[in-house]
Amino acid sequence: MVWDQKEKGTYEFFLEKHKIIFMLFMWLFVGLSSRLFYLQILKGGRYKKISEQQRTHTTHERAPRGIIYSADGTILARNEFSYVALFYPLTHGQVPSNKLLKELSKVLGRNIISTVNISQKYSRFIKLADNLTVNEMFQIQEKKILGLENVTVARESRRVYHSPEVISHITGYVNEIGYDEVEKLLKQGYKIGDHIGRGAMEQSYDKYLQGKDGGWQIEVSARGRQIKSFEYVSPKAGANVYSTIIFKLQQVAYDALKNSTTGRGAVVVLDTRTGAVIVLVSCPGFDINKVGTKEFAKYLNDKRLSFFNRALQAMYPPGSVFKVITFAAAVELLNINPKETVQCTGCFRLGDRHYSCWKKSGHGEMNLIFATMHSCNIYFYHLGLKLGIKNLEKYAKKFYFGQKTGIDLPNEKKGFIPNPAWKKSKMKKPWFKGDTVIFAIGQGALWATPLQIAYIASGIANKGVCHRPYIVNKILEVDGKEIYRHILKSDRFISLSDKTWNLLHKALFETIENGTGIRSKLPGIKIAGKTGTAQNPQGEDHAWFISYAPADNPEIAMVVIVENGGGGGLNAVPIGKKIYETYFNIISKKEKKLI
Repeated sequence: MVWDQKEKGTYEFFLEKHKIIFMLFMWLFVGLSSRLFYLQILKGGRYKKISEQQRTHTTHERAPRGIIYSADGTILARNEFSYVALFYPLTHGQVPSNKLLKELSKVLGRNIISTVNISQKYSRFIKLADNLTVNEMFQIQEKKILGLENVTVARESRRVYHSPEVISHITGYVNEIGYDEVEKLLKQGYKIGDHIGRGAMEQSYDKYLQGKDGGWQIEVSARGRQIKSFEYVSPKAGANVYSTIIFKLQQVAYDALKNSTTGRGAVVVLDTRTGAVIVLVSCPGFDINKVGTKEFAKYLNDKRLSFFNRALQAMYPPGSVFKVITFAAAVELLNINPKETVQCTGCFRLGDRHYSCWKKSGHGEMNLIFATMHSCNIYFYHLGLKLGIKNLEKYAKKFYFGQKTGIDLPNEKKGFIPNPAWKKSKMKKPWFKGDTVIFAIGQGALWATPLQIAYIASGIANKGVCHRPYIVNKILEVDGKEIYRHILKSDRFISLSDKTWNLLHKALFETIENGTGIRSKLPGIKIAGKTGTAQNPQGEDHAWFISYAPADNPEIAMVVIVENGGGGGLNAVPIGKKIYETYFNIISKKEKKLI
């Protein structure tokens, strides 16, 4: 066959097009084959797992948190169970439709639409209704068959606290993880929708109190309808925490402080033999049973600062309770004669400045013991000038001012010790002798928390041995297995001579017997202590009382501060006395049972 030139060109053009089309199909085939190989062979396991996850879904049943007990057997935090209706998003970001919400509102006879928090849309579930009755539960189950999709009923535990205002600052509370903290907490093993401890023991021991959630594993259709349930995982309750708090004492201390002149302040009582915290009160407290309600939100703007844990976080000038440090420094460094006297006329002149004593008419002749008993400012002004700021600062640090105690609770403040370098840097002024004399009586920019002062009081009671404060004694699994027990930690020591300790203890004992702390005297019980009235630039003076008892064989050390309460001997001491009366009555009853 002979081709003419035109036909030959057409044929060659056809072959060229055919070749291009063939190459395109070849590349398409290779591409598809490669993609199939990648999806089915290289990534087949992963996508099979995703498919299974989409086919199956686990409903949520939150595990109950562990119970928190007091040392005297009171349940401080427990759980109550109720049933809730939950919506489970089967795709990321899915939220319940208006149709579903209206349908559920009809079933329950209440407006669900207004109660649903759509901001939960990235959660594992969205709570639609809580506190369901048995009848409501059955109605939801019936409606699920008719198209109430992605809705299930689950049992949920709710935290309930005993005497919530009294214990709010020792237990803390629980609420759901916020979206601003999800990223951080997911790395720690928490999941969106989890509840987490906030403050105090609930926060410090959250990893023990948290249980392991359970629920039903269900199979769903492509439209999200439940086909069947085929496995139930029982939730595992959290471990139980046994605190060192003696609830009866806690209640007495809270009531006494609440009924004081201002109703604000803190009380801390430590077991001097171990460091156990047996009372930790911050007043006013707040109702932790109202977490998540509109009523709870009022505490955020409470002018009385109910959320603020005054025992650990409030920093006050120690006032005259600091005189025990000035006392110790003077005996150690000045070799002071305890019988040597200073004339107190009620006024102390330094240059062109006048510094007064709290007793305007003066105390007359004062020696070391009498000056401590009657809290004479003039006597301690003289000691402060003789010691100088460097020695006063050294002994403040020696008694662990300006340092955290290391208690097993969050957010403890460390206080502050001023010095000449700080004043020059902060205020652009030199340190004057006037700064030294007010430092010697615990005023100025010297700050401490009530817990720190209680820790120091315990160290004085023990002649220098400082046991680290703690609030949890042991933690047990539900089956009784012990998984934590506190180990006594005495890693600090206040080193003073026997002479100094003996003189100091004598002065503190006489303060209660015949001095400013006489209102705390108890028949048959020896108490040692020191009162204080701390000047407050923002308002009325603060009332302090530190003490320990029995004075000759200490068991407990205590600090009481009444915020803006005025004189310590008048307003803080009576609170301490009530606590001592309760404590020693408890002890005597225990002893009678042993006889």
